[in-house]
Amino acid sequence: MQMSRQSQVRLISALIALSMAACGSVHSTYVADGRRGFVITCGGFLSSWSSCLVKAGRACGNRGYETMKGSEEDRSMMIACKVPDAAAAPPQAAAH
Repeated sequence: MQMSRQSQVRLISALIALSMAACGSVHSTYVADGRRGFVITCGGFLSSWSSCLVKAGRACGNRGYETMKGSEEDRSMMIACKVPDAAAAPPQAAAH
């Protein structure tokens, strides 16, 4: 099956637009105090600062996170996952 030149141009244009719209990444790292962290970028014209916040929440799960650096303009942030506090943990039932 051969595509016409016009069809090829449309397909390439659509793929470029799609890749630009969906740009974003999450890279694992460690922050200065040794906690696990992530560098999150949410580039692309269809991404927003909200999409960065969602990615940050998914990266650390129910532990939550602390923003170490962030730029709403550049739509990038470095976060550190919170470490569960032993004092805040629910008491375990005593074995009898």
